[in-house]
Amino acid sequence: MQKEFAISLIILIIAAALIFAAQPPAKYQEKHFSSYGELSDFLKARSQTQYYDYGMLGAERVMASTAAPTAAGASESKATDYSTTNVQVAGVDEPDIVKTDGKYIYTASSDKLTIVDAYPAEGMKTVSVLKANGSISNMFVNKDRLVVFGSAYNYGPYGPLDATAGAPISESMPYYRSSQNAFIYVYDITDRANPVLVRNITLEGSYKDARMIGDYVYAIAQQPVRTLDSGPVLPLMSIGMETKEISADNIAYFDEYDTYFSYNFFIAVNTQNDAEAPNEKVFLLGYSQDLYASQDNIYTVSTKYMTEAERNGRLMESLMPSLPLELQSGIREIQGRNISSYEKTYETGKLIQNYAANLGPEEGAKFMKALEERMIVIITAMEKDYEKTVIHKISVSGPNIEYKTSGEVPGRVLNQFSMDEYDGNFRIATTTGQSWSGSSLNHVYVLDQNLNTIGRLENLAPKERIYSARFMGGRAYLVTFVQTDPLFVIDLKDPHAPAVLGELKIPGFSEYLHPYDANHLIGIGQMTDENGRRTGQLKLSLFDVTDVANPKEMSGYLIGEKGDYSYSEALDDHKAFLFSEPKHLLVIPVSMDNYRAGYYGSYTQGAYVFDVTLENGITLKGAVTHKTANASAEEYYYEGDTAVRRSLYMDNTLYTVSDAKIMANNLADLSKISEVTITESAPWQPPIWDGFMGV
Repeated sequence: MQKEFAISLIILIIAAALIFAAQPPAKYQEKHFSSYGELSDFLKARSQTQYYDYGMLGAERVMASTAAPTAAGASESKATDYSTTNVQVAGVDEPDIVKTDGKYIYTASSDKLTIVDAYPAEGMKTVSVLKANGSISNMFVNKDRLVVFGSAYNYGPYGPLDATAGAPISESMPYYRSSQNAFIYVYDITDRANPVLVRNITLEGSYKDARMIGDYVYAIAQQPVRTLDSGPVLPLMSIGMETKEISADNIAYFDEYDTYFSYNFFIAVNTQNDAEAPNEKVFLLGYSQDLYASQDNIYTVSTKYMTEAERNGRLMESLMPSLPLELQSGIREIQGRNISSYEKTYETGKLIQNYAANLGPEEGAKFMKALEERMIVIITAMEKDYEKTVIHKISVSGPNIEYKTSGEVPGRVLNQFSMDEYDGNFRIATTTGQSWSGSSLNHVYVLDQNLNTIGRLENLAPKERIYSARFMGGRAYLVTFVQTDPLFVIDLKDPHAPAVLGELKIPGFSEYLHPYDANHLIGIGQMTDENGRRTGQLKLSLFDVTDVANPKEMSGYLIGEKGDYSYSEALDDHKAFLFSEPKHLLVIPVSMDNYRAGYYGSYTQGAYVFDVTLENGITLKGAVTHKTANASAEEYYYEGDTAVRRSLYMDNTLYTVSDAKIMANNLADLSKISEVTITESAPWQPPIWDGFMGV
């Protein structure tokens, strides 16, 4: 059986062998199509999956603003000390569902955005509500401008189809279609009670992410390439009521890139100067999974997989030198014949079988076993090349968006914190293989400004995967996990020679790492037992990395009991993590279900407030909940709008924000000061179709 399996596997490999030679990764050179026909031919040559598309439905893009009567005569006093969004890079703002400018709180939920006059807390009140015909994703606030991002999902009837646009359908059988548009709205909020829409930008596709550097917002939207019988559909965008189709010669592409393509919109918007037209670039890329932004560059990453022909060719290339010369010569002779691939496979199989048979039963079995073992070694070594992260570097400066270069590294990234730019170099942490199969390895690569790899640290924590990463100056911190939590301290001062400085193994694992100062980290994750099973408890850790060779967990705190289910949005979204070292303040949203109390358990949601110092470690100060008075556990199990999602502070007041309310509490003792109920959104209604730019 083993012999037959090995022969079958070798035959399968040789069927596609000798047509691929391993080469270093090519640099992706930016090019532009000269015509629509060239775009169509390019996509056909890359074997794009073709499917029919029947156009887009427009969305109503006007957001209604309603001024609350209480807005008149609002105080203009402002906090002298207030928190901002927790971002990865100083000077690069990230959009969020909650923002503050030290006076007002702006909070988005579903299709509405509420502006609340929150300072001083004693007079907190809603001043206006904006409603979108779509789902609001997040926002920026810059001086007296509010920038809102989101997506409109459209669904409506479509009449009989033209034969060139797909298979005709009967008028008696109505056809319904759906589409998605990404919108960017810029409001003048000089008068918070009466926001004025000054920019209305719509991009075909889904909103991905954005960054704000100075007064400029850089937003990204993606649209998978859709193909009709007549050819690929070109992407659309609109500014105000003017719609334009992006012509093929304005779409940048990379001819070495072979994947499932998407139109990637990059658009720069001046938030303060309405006379400056937005600048857009469209790139034909793979689906962008994550992005990292410095003050000068945006890096997008996507995953590229080795093709079957490449895998087989690489295997054969590595395997051939270990074969007897007689077999090597015979295989090459068969591959050179003018016969079909099926015949080549058949003839090669006979050659291998005859060779093994001529060795005799015992020697033949040894030969096949050695061949199989050699293949296992080769396949294991190839794991790092099977899955690669493709990196595209795009520089941004004011209204300018310029493609710079590209690079590749083995493996896949976890999230944006797996990437970093420092001293002109780009650092990235990846995982190859799968932890569930025991083939996973973890790596750190350093790339120069041209995205050529100049340093590497490979094969960390076999059989584990990265759960969190953080780059801080000349160091990197990685947390991997299978049974315990190895925290790796990595030296990156010499970009050409990354090295592990120290390692700490403790129960549990951190899913987000946050700097306390240059030599201390805060981790938030989950607790595990001695067998590596999750206990259902949240775990906070304070790490001391002053002695890089011997990192220590100097303090820890567990939320919940064993057998409970505890969760924090901060595990998945760093913007839910509020920390101030001067105030010794740490606040995270927590939801917890005590399953031990029964089927529903005792379900609680709120914000946990901690005092964090190097002297006393992590201590719980208290909790703030938005739970309705007298609500039963069963009722609250189903009411998701009471979960605290964000927290912020203005001077000595803590504000917690849920989809239902904003609550203000005194930071000293967490006593309640005031609260504002957020108006519930109107029931959803399907928009009226009136074309792409329907209003």
